[in-house]
Formats: sequence, structure tokens, C-alpha cells
Amino acid sequence: MYAQSTTNRFFDRINSQADASSQQDAFVKRKILLILSKNKPFSTMPIVKNREDRLHTINSRLNRWSNRPATTKELARLCDVAQSTIKQDIAYLKDVYEAPIEYSRRPKGYWYTRPFNLAASVTLTDKDLTALHAAVATLNQFKHVSLFTDLRGTVDKIDKAVRFRTSPADDYGQYILFESVPYVKGSEWVEVFLAAIHARQVVQFDHQRFDTEVRKSHRLFPYAIKEHRNRWYVVGWQIDYEKVRVFGLDRVVDGSVHAIDDSFDVPAFDADIYFRQALGVAAYDNPPEDVVLAFTRQQGLHFRAQPFYPFQEEDVLADTPTELRVRLSIIINKELVFELARLGPEVKVLSPQRLIDDLNQFHHQAYQQYCL
Repeated sequence: MYAQSTTNRFFDRINSQADASSQQDAFVKRKILLILSKNKPFSTMPIVKNREDRLHTINSRLNRWSNRPATTKELARLCDVAQSTIKQDIAYLKDVYEAPIEYSRRPKGYWYTRPFNLAASVTLTDKDLTALHAAVATLNQFKHVSLFTDLRGTVDKIDKAVRFRTSPADDYGQYILFESVPYVKGSEWVEVFLAAIHARQVVQFDHQRFDTEVRKSHRLFPYAIKEHRNRWYVVGWQIDYEKVRVFGLDRVVDGSVHAIDDSFDVPAFDADIYFRQALGVAAYDNPPEDVVLAFTRQQGLHFRAQPFYPFQEEDVLADTPTELRVRLSIIINKELVFELARLGPEVKVLSPQRLIDDLNQFHHQAYQQYCL
């Protein structure tokens, strides 16, 4: 039985979770940024020109001599660079590494306001840096999603740190081209429903399907959030229908989402197992069926390389120079029909008959659009 006392408590939980998430992000950020500095002990004060080494030299000096402030002139001499460069390095330490550096006007110089060191680190290989470039590029695709708003600053700082460790010519991210992830209406509800899932709360909201002007109110115990084709969905137990339902978040009516005080018994749910048996995000009541498909040789190679549905080698019924025949255990739904129709003459459904009929009807209706 799951309930919370008031709507305000529901949104208080969301805010609390956001605060906790922010703290966690800050912790993760510090850990990642520490990784991006090398552990180089300084028994002496060498003259250095490389920026990474300069940062360690500055750090070592600020930790020496009982935190006596170090002047810009002194740090410039130790690093053999211009004083303007030292000022940029100090700003970088404060911005990227969050170093607790303050400037004292009397005596003039920089000093640490609390213990701080860059030494706790590991060395990153070229392979590690390449992976980080790709990771940053991937994360940047989702900056518009409200759930990741608090991570924007973290991603930007990681990006700066990675670029600092490599030359512009080594920026592999510029050679990785992703499909664009556009802003989608409804993404603003992702965080709200995730908070409800975490709090095990029932949520009431109005929903309007694309094919009707009628708004319907629903009470849902949310199980999971699912992304499909750049759109967000919430999966949960519909209290009034007593069944699993899926709702597109882009069709949730603004201002209608709130928690309710009632208590309900709801069944357990495994989203991974549930959606593993089908394509798409629709709710399913029918069980999987054996579907036999015959691909052309070329499309068969594509299917092996990137199957639209997982299969095992024992599911391959024939693999010849002209055909790949595969048996899939899958729920038959519109998404499967759309996927097979997309492949056109490159695939043929051999069974079951009802899927053949569905595909024939789909192609016939498309053909009728162009009949004169």
C-alpha cells in the first residue's frame, strides 16, 4: 500500500531529490576532475611551461610554507611564464577543479582557504581520453532534457578538462557525428514521474491522445520511464482499469499532474522482461508468437550486424547465398508491422498468417494513396 499525505509533499520530495542529485553530481564531478590530473610529486620546484605541470607547481607552492600567500610574480618565475598566464591558470584551478583559492591584498598573493591538493589522481591513457571525448559528445546530445539540466555544468567542466589534456588535433569528439536529439514536448515530465517512482507514489494527471480532442483523467502508479524514437513514455499500473498502461509524456496536459492521498495495492512489475518481448512501448496483453522471416542475402547481413530484435544462432533456420531465414519469438503489434514495412521487398513474412494479413493490409492502404 503506497501513499503520501499531500500534493505539497510530492513536490517537496521532487525538490529534495533534486538537491540530493545536485550534491551527488558535485561529488561525481570532483572525482572525475581529480582523475584528469596526473600524480607528480614535487620534491623541488622545477621550471615548467606545460599547463598541467604549471597547475601542479602552483598547487605545490600554495601548500608550502604555512600557506604564506604566493604573489603572481613569484608563481610566474617558478613556471617561467608571464604573469597574465598565471592569472589564467589560477582562474582555471578555481573553475574546473574548484580549488579554494583566494587573493590576499595584504600581504599580496594567492593562498588556499582550506586544505587542497591535486595529487590524488590516476594517469589517463590516450584510449581513456578518446573514450571521454566520445562520452562528452554523447552527454551533450541530452542537454535539453530537464532531467539532465543539473549535469550541464558538470559536462562542460569535464569537456574543458579533457580538452586541456589533449591538443585540438586530438579532439576525437569533432569526428563523431550523432543523429540529432531534438527537444521533445513532454521531456519536462521525466523528472516528475521519476520522483514519483522513487517515492512509490500514485500520480493523477490528464492525458489527451492525438486522435481525439477528449481529455481523460488517469490515476497511475508509475513503474518506469521509457524512451523510444526520441520520445518519452511512462509505464505504470492504471488504478481504475487495473492493468498496465503506457502514456506518452508529450500528451500529458500541463497543470494536471499531482499526487493523490489514496492507498493502493499494485502488482510487482519487471519492465525489462515486459518490453523484451516486443518492439516499441505499447501495453501488451497477448503473448509472444513465433514469427518466421526470410531476408534477402544483403538484408540478412544487415540484420545479423544490427538486428531490430534479438535472436540466437539456433533461431536461424536457413543461411544460404540467397536467403537468411530466422524465427523470432515476438509479440505482434503495429511497431513490428511498421518495421517490416520499412524493409519493403528485402524481407518476407512466412508465418504466422495473421502477421502476413496485417502487412498486406498496410501495403495495400499505402498503395491506395497513390492510385489514380
